[in-house]
Amino acid sequence: MALGIELAEKDSHWLLSLTGDLDYGECSAFRMSIDRILKASPPAAIVDLSALEYLDSSGLGLLLSLSKEYGAQGGRLVLVTNETVDNILSLTRLSGIFSTATTVDDATTVLGITDA
Repeated sequence: MALGIELAEKDSHWLLSLTGDLDYGECSAFRMSIDRILKASPPAAIVDLSALEYLDSSGLGLLLSLSKEYGAQGGRLVLVTNETVDNILSLTRLSGIFSTATTVDDATTVLGITDA
C-alpha cells in the first residue's frame, strides 16, 4: 500500500500522520516531510504512525535521523505507535530511544500541549 502523508502545522506543534507502508520506495516523500520539520523547527512534533501497516529498516532509519537531528535543535518528538510499530521498535531494541504514545491526544499530554 502506498504511503499517505499529511502534515498539520500548529503554533505549539506539528503533526505528521502516516498511513500505509513506509518502506524504501516511499522514503523520499517521507524525507521531504522530515526536512520541512527540521527547517521550520517547531517547538514539538508528533509523528502519528498508528495507521502504518508496514515499516522497514529504511523507514526506521529516517525516524532515527529525525529524532537525532530534531533533538539536537531542541525539538521534542513523540511517536504515536500501533502494535506493529511497537513490535519493530522492541525487536530492534529502539523502544527506549523514542518517546511514544498510543494516541495523538496522549502524545500532546506527553508534550504538555494544551491547545491540541
